[in-house]
Amino acid sequence: MLTTLPADSLHYAKLSMLLWKYGRRDIAEKLGWTDAFDDDGTSAQRSSGTAREAAEECARDIEQLGTAYIKLAQIASTRHDMLPPEYVDAFGRLQDDVEPVPVEELESILEESLGAKASVLFQSFDRTPLATASIGQVHRAVLRDGREVVVKFRRPGIEQQATEQLASLKRLAATIDSKTEIGRQVRFRSLVGAVEYALSRELDYRQEANHLQHLAENLKSFRRIRIPQPIAQMVCSDVLVMEYLGGPAINTVSGVVLNELDTGALADELVRAYLQQILIDGLFHADPHPGNLILHAGNQIGLLDGGMVVNLPPLLRREVAALLLAFSAGEGERAATIASRIGQTEVGFDAKAFRTAASRVVAAAGDGAFDSMSLGRTLVEFLKIAGEHGLVLPFEMILLSKAFLQLETTLARLNPGQDAKAIIRGYTFELLADRAKEQLSVGQIAAAALDSAALASNLPARLNEITRLAAENQLRLDIDAIDEAALLAGLGKIANRITSGLIVAAMIIGASLIMRMQTGAQLFGYPVLATIFFLIAAVIGLVLLYQAMFGDER
Repeated sequence: MLTTLPADSLHYAKLSMLLWKYGRRDIAEKLGWTDAFDDDGTSAQRSSGTAREAAEECARDIEQLGTAYIKLAQIASTRHDMLPPEYVDAFGRLQDDVEPVPVEELESILEESLGAKASVLFQSFDRTPLATASIGQVHRAVLRDGREVVVKFRRPGIEQQATEQLASLKRLAATIDSKTEIGRQVRFRSLVGAVEYALSRELDYRQEANHLQHLAENLKSFRRIRIPQPIAQMVCSDVLVMEYLGGPAINTVSGVVLNELDTGALADELVRAYLQQILIDGLFHADPHPGNLILHAGNQIGLLDGGMVVNLPPLLRREVAALLLAFSAGEGERAATIASRIGQTEVGFDAKAFRTAASRVVAAAGDGAFDSMSLGRTLVEFLKIAGEHGLVLPFEMILLSKAFLQLETTLARLNPGQDAKAIIRGYTFELLADRAKEQLSVGQIAAAALDSAALASNLPARLNEITRLAAENQLRLDIDAIDEAALLAGLGKIANRITSGLIVAAMIIGASLIMRMQTGAQLFGYPVLATIFFLIAAVIGLVLLYQAMFGDER
């Protein structure tokens, strides 16, 4: 019997066997899943083979677990710090190579969602899928007016399946993070948070259609970037019809063809487009894997699939801009300070150690030419260092590092010598100008004027009320800036010291007066009572002196 959560026993049984199969039984044992194994430990052992074969087999096993696990593997495939290269490549295959859904099922979904059969809606419909993924499946078609389109279907039952699996993953991540060392380093809860965010966007195609429209509007000044647009009245939660952009994936284009193009300009425009999305628009395409970037019409880059699009709030967007600038300038300590502002610290967080480790990471990234090719890996390593030192950064940072890492493949193909340092710094001025325009917009000025008018009209009445309360001795200030218990304890300690000192002084003065009296009983040649007073005063004085010099310091 599994000891973690009985309701999730099936999920944990599958995961425990997966961990054992690929050599991580230690994690399963710490999580209390060992009952999932046979007594001899052979039920889940994988057959011998090369590391690449093992990685491919693991990818197939994860594919069988379901959508949420596939999405987690996709995001993990960008974490080169936690996976061997063979597994990074194998998990990357899950981006666009999943078992297809029979086309008959998809045609039923189409008729139910859009109210008509494929033969009515389209002049032609290709029954062979153009692409398959963990959530959707894409087919080519031609509208009645002759426009070429693609039809994107959501897999049947995928929403409920993903919701159930995500709930199990969230509980699983919390357990791994609290019970295992690898969990404390990798922060699986952040990874699962990124999965939850991605699924919430990708499971509803109406959101994807909205993303495509916004991206196209935001990037309209970039003539070499094309975003496919949805077809009006042919969008619903599980079906999306959008224009077809033809062309090969950039990473498959031959060198002969690339030599005939201005690849430097294409790479430059792609970097600038992504920097504008991240630093200025606050809405960026977070899934630029090789299958989603195509060479369209010979001199344009087609940016496909608007499912995984991330919104960056204004404050986080500015901090990300500052973080990228710190990376470009090789200022690791400043990067650590920025990360501390946007992250959540846990018990045991060592700010000094984190700054030191962050400085080393950024310095190592700047050993060669700082370009976009190293930015993604720097972010990944930075996330790892932060997690190891008890700082959990927002999941948006994970998706941002994923986007940069995936973008590297295309940029390396187009222009390996791309220098993004100057571009990042140049776009900083645009970011500052954008911020100034926001603050000086008509709406902001009007809002500030209204606030000032309200303050001016209410100020006399409030001042009159304050002076009335002060005159009647009813003005009270509640200050919550100190530890009252500690303060009272300290005051009591001071009072005891003062009282003890006064007693000692009184005893010394009394003993001095008695010394002058002639008495019969003597001790050490002095009156007994005076000598006893002196001795008691000396003992008390030495105790007070010891406490003041040593006890208070401790």
